[in-house]
Amino acid sequence: MEEIQGLSGNANVKGSFLDVLVTVAENGRLLVLGSLAAGLCALGIGFVLPQAYQSVAVLQGDASHASLMLTAAVLDPVIASLGLARDATPEEARIKLRNQIKASVGRTDKLLTLTVSARSPQQAQAIAAAVLQRTYQEARPKGTARLRLEAQLAEAKVRLKNAQDVGQSLYRQLDGAGTGANARAEVARGYAELLSATGAAQNQIGLIEAQLEGLSEAQLIQAPTLPERASQPRKGLMALGATLAAGLALLLFVFVRQSLRETLVSQSTSGKWLRIRKSLGLG
Repeated sequence: MEEIQGLSGNANVKGSFLDVLVTVAENGRLLVLGSLAAGLCALGIGFVLPQAYQSVAVLQGDASHASLMLTAAVLDPVIASLGLARDATPEEARIKLRNQIKASVGRTDKLLTLTVSARSPQQAQAIAAAVLQRTYQEARPKGTARLRLEAQLAEAKVRLKNAQDVGQSLYRQLDGAGTGANARAEVARGYAELLSATGAAQNQIGLIEAQLEGLSEAQLIQAPTLPERASQPRKGLMALGATLAAGLALLLFVFVRQSLRETLVSQSTSGKWLRIRKSLGLG
């Protein structure tokens, strides 16, 4: 009995699978031609849509510089210098330009990548260059912050000069022939400590000077590129996506239609059997 039920179940599975294959085979032309038509339409739309080009610049920066590139202090002068506010309010032009700019810092290399999209390669490169130049200016310390750094730099240079003068004096003492062994050891120890202090002062001066300079072209690794190919729209991807989506939609439509047909046939057959039974007086 169990074997009979198993054979019956296998027959049902095979029958359902064959029904699916029959349905697909009978509607194969619709599925293929419909999917290809949708893909071709999407490809044609891709040629009609406006193209966008991307210019990319890479520099040594951090997240604060990336955020600075999207502020009004940077965007407004760029809009004014390149005449990007035609037929638009300053706020609308700023929002539009902000949407064209992407600035991000890599997790591994810690490099700041600036990507600018525009309708033409030249415009994309020009906007990227203008954003960089304005960012350099805005990244420099201003006001009281700059005065404080300049004062710290002057003090550090004075300390370095004093340390160098003392170092020269100690060096002359080390060369003195009349100095005792113990005294020479003390002088040598003091001279070594002074060299360490001098190196620390030089490092501090370098850090302060870098802070005063801020972000500059010295940190630029890759200048804004001049793109050769449009980055948007991606015509091939659009066509492929439309083809797959249309194929799935048509496949669903075919199976739903087939299911409705089978339901109507089943209802019609049941109605005929019911009429036969009533005619024979069996109902």
